[in-house]
Amino acid sequence: MVVSKKDNFEVYVKQIEAISKVANLITSGMYLEELLRLVVQVTAEIMNSKISSLMLLDPDKKELVVKATQSISEAYNKKPNILLGEGIAGAVAQNNKAICILDVKTDSRYLNQDVARKEGLCSLACVPLAVKGRVIGVLNCYTSKKHKFSKHELDWIS
Repeated sequence: MVVSKKDNFEVYVKQIEAISKVANLITSGMYLEELLRLVVQVTAEIMNSKISSLMLLDPDKKELVVKATQSISEAYNKKPNILLGEGIAGAVAQNNKAICILDVKTDSRYLNQDVARKEGLCSLACVPLAVKGRVIGVLNCYTSKKHKFSKHELDWIS
């Protein structure tokens, strides 16, 4: 498949519009919960993602807690918290390094394979969210078909 300059331009315009939306809401004094929900919605839209979720690290309990998702799936939204270092998200948070999985249903590191099967989730890009080098959470981006995330896509999600 050949990607034209016009297609690339349209992708960049979408990305700039998304960043602009987030920036405008940050400066508007929006509540954190609304802002996090916007981040996952924009991420899902730009990445053509089936589900996008944002998990923040509870430093006292050393676990990741889902704080925002655009998923309407009850099964996905009720997933248990993930301990730091456990599973894909826990490893990403512990090591401050993104992990991409081609198929979460067949990767033993993925903790919720039953939910993935039920919801038709396939590929996953999980990137750390860090402030001044300290991880505060992770952003998950799922597709419904096998997808190899490019460096450009990972850079954008990050």
